[in-house]
Amino acid sequence: MRSGTLALVGLLLLLGTVVATQSTVNHARPPSLRKSSPGAAGAPVKTASKGSQLDPSNFLVVVIAAVILVYGAHRALRPPFLDMSASSAEVMAYEEAAEAGEMQLHTTFMFVIVASCSLVMIFYFMSAMSVLITVLFSFISSLALGALVYPYVDRYTDHRFSREIDVAYLGPMPMLVFVMAPVCILTVVTWLLTKSWILNNILAFSLIIFFLTSVRLSSLKVASSLLTLAFFYDIFWVFISSSIFGKNVMVTVATGLNVPIKILVPLMLAHGKSMQFTLIGLGDIVLPGLLLCFALRLDDTKGIDKKSGYFAATMLGYCVGLTMCEVIVGTLHVAQPAMIYLVPGTLIPLVLVANSRGEIRNVWEGIKSHHRLEDEIPHP
Repeated sequence: MRSGTLALVGLLLLLGTVVATQSTVNHARPPSLRKSSPGAAGAPVKTASKGSQLDPSNFLVVVIAAVILVYGAHRALRPPFLDMSASSAEVMAYEEAAEAGEMQLHTTFMFVIVASCSLVMIFYFMSAMSVLITVLFSFISSLALGALVYPYVDRYTDHRFSREIDVAYLGPMPMLVFVMAPVCILTVVTWLLTKSWILNNILAFSLIIFFLTSVRLSSLKVASSLLTLAFFYDIFWVFISSSIFGKNVMVTVATGLNVPIKILVPLMLAHGKSMQFTLIGLGDIVLPGLLLCFALRLDDTKGIDKKSGYFAATMLGYCVGLTMCEVIVGTLHVAQPAMIYLVPGTLIPLVLVANSRGEIRNVWEGIKSHHRLEDEIPHP
C-alpha cells in the first residue's frame, strides 16, 4: 500500500513542482504566449505584461494560498465528520492509510532525481508529454474532486448511499462513488473543453487537498531534506539550466503545460478587453504545505495552542515569504523561484519555535506513530 500511494502522489508532486515557478514567471513570459484569447480551449492564460504595476491581486494570491493551507492542514489532521475517539475503527483505518503515505528520508532524494529527469523529458518531448500529462491529470483530478466533496455529500445525504458494492479488481466500494463519478468526470471534461479559470481553480484546489491528505511528513529531518532539495532544484532549473540546455528549462516547461496545477486570480487593475491573471503554482502551495501539516500535527500531539504554536509561526513565515516573492515579481517582472522565499520562510520559524521550547531534538526526530510525543520524552 505504501508504494502504491507514494507512486501516485509522487507523480502528482513531480508535476506540481514542474509548474511551481508559474507563480514567479507569469510576468516574464514571452509575448507569443500572451496572444491567444484567455479561456479559449487550449489557449494559454493571459498574464500581466512587463509594463504592468503591482496589483492588489498579487496580495490576494497570498490570502488565498493561506486559506487553502489552513483548510488543508486541518483536513489532513482530522477528516470531516470522522469519529476521532481513540477506540474508533475509522481513526485506526485513517492512521494506517496516513502512515502508508508517510515520506521517508530517501524518498526526498528520489523525488528530486525523478523530478529533474522528468523535467528534461518534458523539455525535449513537450508535445507528446503534454498530451500524456493532460490525460493523467484529467484522471487524477476526477479522483481528487470526488475525494474532496465525498464526506460532505455522504453526510448531507444522511449516508443513504453508503452501502458497498463489490467491484471486480477494486473490491467493495460505496454506492456514492458511482453516484458522484459522472459529476466529477463531467466537471473535468467541461474544463478540458472550455479551459475555464473557475473550473481550473476548483480542480487545482482539489489536487492540493489530495496531496496534503495523501502524503505527510513526520519529522523535521525529512521536511528539511525535502524543502532544501526543492530549494536548490528551483535555483538550478530556473537560473542555471539555460547555460547547459540553451533555454531556461523550468520556464519553458512551466509555460508550455496547460493543466490545472495553478491557482488563477484575475488582475484588478488590468487594462484591455480580455482578462489577465496572476497565479501561483501548485508546488508553491503543496511543498511548504506538507511542512505546515507537520507543524499542525506537532501542536495537536503536544497540546499546544494553535494560535501561538508551531503552525501559527510557520504559517506567518509562509505568508511573509510569499508576499516578498509576489512584490518582487509584480514590480521587477523577473523570473523568481518562489521556493527561495518559502523554504527559509517556513523552516526558520518552525526551528525557532522548537528551539525556544527546548524541543529541537524531539521535533528533528519527529512524531512516532500511535504515540504522543510528550509521553515519550519529558519536557525540560
